[in-house]
Amino acid sequence: MASVCIIGDILVDVTLKSKNIPLKMRPGGIIHAARALWAMEVEYCLAYFAPSYLVKEIEEYMITLGNPKLIYLGEVDRCPYVMLINEAKEIGNQGYEFPLRDKIEIKYNSENLEKLTEFSNVLIISGNFHLKKVLAYLNESCKISIDVANNVSDIGSLKNEDVKFEKIFVSTSSELFRQFLQKGKFEIQMFVEQFIEITNKIILKENRGGSRAYDFEKKELISVGSQTQPIVHSVGVGDVYCAVCLWQNTILNFEKSLSYASWIATEYALTTFPLDFKSMTSKILKIEGEKLIHAKGIILPWETRKNINIYIAAPDFDFVDTHHIELLDESLKYHNFMPRRPVQENGQMKDGDSQVIKRKFFYEDMKLLDECQILVAVLLYNDPGTLIEIGIAAERQMPTFVYDPKNIAQNCMLTQIPNLVSDDLDLIISEIFIAASKI
Repeated sequence: MASVCIIGDILVDVTLKSKNIPLKMRPGGIIHAARALWAMEVEYCLAYFAPSYLVKEIEEYMITLGNPKLIYLGEVDRCPYVMLINEAKEIGNQGYEFPLRDKIEIKYNSENLEKLTEFSNVLIISGNFHLKKVLAYLNESCKISIDVANNVSDIGSLKNEDVKFEKIFVSTSSELFRQFLQKGKFEIQMFVEQFIEITNKIILKENRGGSRAYDFEKKELISVGSQTQPIVHSVGVGDVYCAVCLWQNTILNFEKSLSYASWIATEYALTTFPLDFKSMTSKILKIEGEKLIHAKGIILPWETRKNINIYIAAPDFDFVDTHHIELLDESLKYHNFMPRRPVQENGQMKDGDSQVIKRKFFYEDMKLLDECQILVAVLLYNDPGTLIEIGIAAERQMPTFVYDPKNIAQNCMLTQIPNLVSDDLDLIISEIFIAASKI
């Protein structure tokens, strides 16, 4: 019998073509988690929901991932089950589009659902199927873990008198987490306490800032760093994290399993080629768990980021195309940093303003810079104000980064004084996480 059964949707991931990224299409959904188990050489089973037109494609593709047992739990109708991904690196909101998601109908296969009773270790990745209907077919002794995706917005839907989950994984990008934020100020203890009756362990995946997990039995909070670096994609990385953590925790303690999950999930984000991923996974598994723990990585809790004020030096004027500034601003807010835009906060100077007014603008901008810990400049053209602010921040030894989307930085002073000059916003965001974690 398979060591682990993964339950959920299988669909097609389509990363839309952009300036720097080609069109990419590959099987997604729970197949991301499957790639992790295959890479670790774990015997597993996939119990899935998908449109009938994908069944043959899934069967053929899974031969390349160890040819696991496949159980077709239900046919998805009235929806192509294609996920359109506008931004694959999760620099900010990924802009997922799921065509006809409101039309989905599922024809459940009762005979195949009954086969779920044979499994003792299950990972459910929530999807468009009825969760309680699936839970009803799992045996009482089964260890059930679940990754809560965007189709679960209410913790009440996870409560079931007959089921106490072994692990619940929640991402800071999930709808459930966003709903919790609406209740007020975020505190980790308040967050974990809402899960005390429904799970043995709760894991909060905090993207590039690491993860925090609470073991209710041991009453222990564990923080595990992320291996933050520029990535190729972020799609399915969270699913890989869950699968690795679940399996490693069957043979190792909880903290070590979380560390392996962090490292292997990072490797998944660095490539879309399964064989390369498997090769790197094998190398990581040869490293002692204690060494991975001591390697730390980036730990930057969600609520801490709000205290990091980031000064955006840029020609943020009403007569300039500020698209790149807006993109940076939105990305920083998505990751819960506090971007500060001097022109937006202090106003825009007009032609003909007096020296008194100009001095007022200057002092207000400098006061704002004093309140910030990091400066990010957006180089749209050689704007004198932006260039001077870069110099001031660098002289103050503030972490100083230049986002140069048009590749116009040529002067050696401009290229050498900042900590980084790049046209890659993903690289800028990664470096911000690293710098912020040290503040």
